[in-house]
Amino acid sequence: MPLFDLSKSLLVPKPSKYEYDLARLGLTHETLLGHYRRENADRILESHRRQRGMRARARALLPEARLVERERVTASDVRAASLVVSLGGDNHFIYLSHLCVETPLLGIKSDSLRSHGGLLPVDEANLDEAVASLREGRVAVERWTRIEARVDGAEAPPAASEIFLGEERRRDISRHVLVPPGLPDTGGEEQKGSGLLVTTGAGSTGFAGCYLAPFDRQAPEARWVLTEPFPRNTAYRAREGTLRRGETLTVRSRNDASGVLTCDCLKDIPFPYAAVATVRLSDRPLNVVRPAT
Repeated sequence: MPLFDLSKSLLVPKPSKYEYDLARLGLTHETLLGHYRRENADRILESHRRQRGMRARARALLPEARLVERERVTASDVRAASLVVSLGGDNHFIYLSHLCVETPLLGIKSDSLRSHGGLLPVDEANLDEAVASLREGRVAVERWTRIEARVDGAEAPPAASEIFLGEERRRDISRHVLVPPGLPDTGGEEQKGSGLLVTTGAGSTGFAGCYLAPFDRQAPEARWVLTEPFPRNTAYRAREGTLRRGETLTVRSRNDASGVLTCDCLKDIPFPYAAVATVRLSDRPLNVVRPAT
């Protein structure tokens, strides 16, 4: 029994680098190949062909889905959909997650050779089987934890992967006072480094994987870590920690250049000197579809 009305589903492909550059730079095909300096041209065009092939296959397998290009899809499109199918890589999947408040999201890799796609369960090898499972209702809907933040009361969108707090230019040292959950009266710990990273389980295999061990995407927790602490051998007591449901992580900015709070590397909010940010687990998990394959 299908769980989703596929006639109300959206198929949202990511443009290939070739398509993106062609539109962004306003060049002809020949000029764009020269722009790639030829050593990259074959690789970029081969990836473009693979992505176009996956788009055609997904379109043939889901003919009733409405195809909407990434640059045209809107929040209202997503709200009206029974399911959003992301065709691209991890970054495209996370981009669409910002539009999916409750609408379930399914991730398909468009180019397994050129994209890691660690969050995406479907690729060219199991696409047919995954769509068959979708039609038969043999799917699981996972509830991935998201995190949300406020800066001086202004709300940021829920992040499915990570929140970064620090200087916009990582050449500038980041400074803040971190107040761990449960210790509001301690005054916090002043820290220096290249920024503070707060990650979900989904984000723990991405950027944060350079600093923390991976953990479950559905775990009711987030984790934080101060990246590249300075001075190098400083033993900060709260360099790492776990944020659980109902708890709040408070960060007071001491950034004196261009402080920023970034959600999933997509949405930037100024985080200047003396600004106060709070981070907590969101009450709105991301509903992620995993077909039986």
